[in-house]
Amino acid sequence: MKHIAILVPSFPIASETFVITEINALVSAGHKVSVLTFETHNTPNQLSAGVDVYCIAKPSIRDLLKVGIFNSRTPYAINTAAKFNSISTLSLLGYGAAIAQQIKMINAEHLHCHFMHGPLAYGIVAAKLANITVSSIGHGHDVYVNGADIKHKLNECDFVVAVCKDMKSQFERVSRTQTKLLHCGVNLNFFSNKVTALNSDIKLIFIGRLVEKKGLQFLLPVIKRLQKHVFVSLDIVGDGPLFEELERLSYALGINRQVRFLGRKSPKWIAENCSKYSALVAPFCIALNGDRDTGPLVLKEAMACGIPVLSTRLMGVKEIVTKQVGMLCEPGDEGALYQMLKEFCQLSPYVRYVMGENANQLVSRYFNAQLQAKKLSSWVQAL
Repeated sequence: MKHIAILVPSFPIASETFVITEINALVSAGHKVSVLTFETHNTPNQLSAGVDVYCIAKPSIRDLLKVGIFNSRTPYAINTAAKFNSISTLSLLGYGAAIAQQIKMINAEHLHCHFMHGPLAYGIVAAKLANITVSSIGHGHDVYVNGADIKHKLNECDFVVAVCKDMKSQFERVSRTQTKLLHCGVNLNFFSNKVTALNSDIKLIFIGRLVEKKGLQFLLPVIKRLQKHVFVSLDIVGDGPLFEELERLSYALGINRQVRFLGRKSPKWIAENCSKYSALVAPFCIALNGDRDTGPLVLKEAMACGIPVLSTRLMGVKEIVTKQVGMLCEPGDEGALYQMLKEFCQLSPYVRYVMGENANQLVSRYFNAQLQAKKLSSWVQAL
């Protein structure tokens, strides 16, 4: 099995648990996996034993010489670097050489890059210098907001991965590189606390960064409107730039007793507590700058815990959520969101429980991280 190097801009990031989940699943599939990153953090992680993390330092002329920049691979690397407009050729060759040096030191055989913004360009040049294959996976902001030179990046990869059908279609319109569809998988051993009893109370939970694309600006007024018909509580798990603004809005609406801002919680807390809620609510929308969620892992984690999900028909969400496991409405539509939540509140506890059971079964069948890793592994092995 090939030694796979995973390139990520920063590691580990609390909101990017899908990277660690994928790494551990690849290890279980039989691969040696190493992480290459430009910035490391002390955030606790659950990496499998034997996975080493290497921080790529700012390059120097010495890095160019160490990697053997003046060799048969040099023309390919220079030609590739010159195709990019958003990053200078010198910067691409410098960082590319530093990454290639690390690749050679650890004898990695394939480079898999998460996110398609700047670091992917460095990874592509590094793969040319090190003479190994390279793939990449798009997620959201890196494609729809910070997608400079996206066509060139796609074309220089041996294959690319999209996390939803809409993204796959977009890649295929602009690139000749083969595009694979792979939804981020869930560690079913970790998210295994299922609902064990019916509950008549309506307790909703939101999990995610407090940013515009998550849609909380639509959800809080809807929670206010729902109080005329039924008592609904909402716990908001997460942090972000809109924290104070959203907290002020809850007070202005007079729902501060129904809505609790719990701040950021660990994956362990989410795995242990998600099953205590009636449903996960995720009113995703497209932000003004074009940013959007594509195939949110949080939906699948909640479903693995056996609770329904209430979200919007945006990107990969409609590929995850069926009417058997939850409800969907149009993104950015407060009236539609209100109607959906009102309808959900009118369901019996038993119907909500069955939805959660269906959700758990759907995730187990289609979004198991171990099965997703085997697909990725087969694509890498086939190169």
